[in-house]
Amino acid sequence: MLKNAVGLFWCILVFAAMTLGVQAAESRSLKLNQGAVGLLASQPELIDDALLIADALDHNQGLRILPVVGRGGLQSINDLLFLRGVDVAMIASDSLAYVKKHKLYSTEADKISYLAKLANVNVIILARKDFANLESLAGKRVATGPVDSDEFVAADLIFGNFDVAFDRVSTSGKKAITQLEEGRLDAAIFAGADNYPMLASIKNSAEFHILQISVAEDLADAFSPAILSAADLPNLIPEGEVVETVASALVLAVFDWPNRSERFYKLNKFNTALFENYLNMLSEGQRTNFLAAVPGWKPYLTAEEKNEAETAEPQTEILTKLQ
Repeated sequence: MLKNAVGLFWCILVFAAMTLGVQAAESRSLKLNQGAVGLLASQPELIDDALLIADALDHNQGLRILPVVGRGGLQSINDLLFLRGVDVAMIASDSLAYVKKHKLYSTEADKISYLAKLANVNVIILARKDFANLESLAGKRVATGPVDSDEFVAADLIFGNFDVAFDRVSTSGKKAITQLEEGRLDAAIFAGADNYPMLASIKNSAEFHILQISVAEDLADAFSPAILSAADLPNLIPEGEVVETVASALVLAVFDWPNRSERFYKLNKFNTALFENYLNMLSEGQRTNFLAAVPGWKPYLTAEEKNEAETAEPQTEILTKLQ
């Protein structure tokens, strides 16, 4: 009897230890997941920016930032809507206008918001001097990049708005410039300041110019006005002259999670750390107005919601489970 009792006692101790170990592991897993933020860089060239954000925010307010490389703005919107593990996506804001224009989703697109504006994404249409304006490119060969690129989205919206049908070529970047110089293209579209060094390397720049683009009423939900000067592209814009163009915004896009859900609190922590830590890392020249309004987008966190999240720490039992 005594032997059996001792054996039972040890079995109970072992079971209790195992139970406590499982509970500890579950608690650790829950804590890690509550602070883990999947940050998707929609284009490969944005991964360095995503890594900078991760460096600035990691271990602040219990956050762990996990940068991921995406496959273009359109795919990134799809990932943000449906892919588990993607909490924030760095995308060009005109991607949402494209999604709505082509009705790619029924109602899901209305669930996309933004936390902050990181930068302007200026659109440049570089054309041979033979073509004076956008309309003159009707039926001509224009490089717009592949379907998953920011250039493709911008070209679809801009040319479509002015009802200009053209011969779409999926070339982009240096390859597009080479084909322009060889006369195999009539124009090419570029999006983002990361293209400036490449455009500055054009050898026979006198043969090309940047087309003027204005923000038509139908484009107001996709772009804002932008001005390019010789300071941006001295080989393509003469000193003292400016070129009017359009710009989307590089935004931190999020799903519109409801108040008091786990991801609501997580995104508020991310947003707070972004302003307090990432912004302080940037030089004056790199900083932008994070709180600037973005055409066609709604902000995810209002001042009232931010205050609510900061003053009400969530309890585990009232949080929704991670998706």
